[in-house]
Amino acid sequence: MISSAGFLYLGLFALAASMDRHRRTLAGPWHRPPVAPLLAPTGWCLLGLSLLSIAPGWHGGIGLVNWCGLLPLVAGIMMLGLTYRPEWLRPGLVVALLLIAAGAMLRA
Repeated sequence: MISSAGFLYLGLFALAASMDRHRRTLAGPWHRPPVAPLLAPTGWCLLGLSLLSIAPGWHGGIGLVNWCGLLPLVAGIMMLGLTYRPEWLRPGLVVALLLIAAGAMLRA
């Protein structure tokens, strides 16, 4: 579940960065023209990967329910961050990567 939260954050961040409205706010290396069209498909793939990462540990049904509860939590964090403190979302990428690494280490 820890790594799934990290994948959800990365996926929602990529989807937000792919939108014209948020691209200026989240300006960074992903703002370059060749990278911008790849952000939305990457975001959707990361969301799918978050669902796949939670399913084996919880045997399907329970994992899906946990993922459906985790999705609005992470989306709310992303929404509040975009509304009030967009500059705090970029350091969240490092935290998301650490969550994915911690989830992989705890699962092994």
